[in-house]
Amino acid sequence: MSGAVKIMDLEKQLMQRINQDDLLEVDKIKRYIAIVKQIRKLQSEINKAGVITTTINASQEFIKTNPAINELNKLTKTLITLENSIKFEKMEVPEIPKDNKKDNDEPEVSDLY
Repeated sequence: MSGAVKIMDLEKQLMQRINQDDLLEVDKIKRYIAIVKQIRKLQSEINKAGVITTTINASQEFIKTNPAINELNKLTKTLITLENSIKFEKMEVPEIPKDNKKDNDEPEVSDLY
């Protein structure tokens, strides 16, 4: 998979992982998606303007970090907190069949030639 995850795909997967009858959890997913959209917009603006910006104030000119970075950090912390509060249900993960062989710890004779 390359590039960013599509918002619709992310929302669909998140909704599948919660109890959709729990309106609070549904609301959390909606807020989560809204924050992801804001983060992507901020990231896009930071990419355009750069990490460092030049501010001109009357006769002074100085360089400072892009203020959008602070907002991005705040939103990211909020997103993580919200994500931790969502009651995800366990996903069905296919079981990997166990093999009695070791996990490539020891080479076979045929591997050496």
